Amino acid sequence: MKATKEEQILRDREELGLSIRSLGNKYGMSRSRIHRMVLKGKGELKSIVVKQKKELEELPDDVAMLKAMLRKEQLKNELLNNVIEVASKELGIDIRKKRGTRQSD
Repeated sequence: MKATKEEQILRDREELGLSIRSLGNKYGMSRSRIHRMVLKGKGELKSIVVKQKKELEELPDDVAMLKAMLRKEQLKNELLNNVIEVASKELGIDIRKKRGTRQSD
């Protein structure tokens, strides 16, 4: 999940302790606008942190369940690799991306 500019400003303020002036310089905004964001966003930032903590708590912590999930994903990965290999052989071309190749424009 990508943070919005306002969320990033609030995180920089809370986590890094950046001043309003330095935040304004960093993000190219006026100090008064940053100040309003910080005042408005203190409650919003707390709700974001609470939401993230809840998401972490919802993750399964049962070792057997985690092992089963890992095994399922490993099988899925193996299946996909086999499909790519079979397709490569049937088509006669290498489908996998080679290391160090440049992306086309």
